[in-house]
Amino acid sequence: MRKFWLAITVFFILSVIYFIVYVNSLSLQTLVNTSSAWGSLHIAADCGLFGGGFALILHFINKLRHP
Repeated sequence: MRKFWLAITVFFILSVIYFIVYVNSLSLQTLVNTSSAWGSLHIAADCGLFGGGFALILHFINKLRHP
């Protein structure tokens, strides 16, 4: 089960890095807006950011409740 949470954490961190680069790079923003493949990557990173963050918060709350 540890590998599962490690994978979620890594995916979450990668999506955070992606969005930091995306916000600061006009060329990446243009690429995402013009290409459906890069748009799909953007959607996957978005799911990783919100879904991973939500899952990690719930996991942390569970760890606090059941040490």
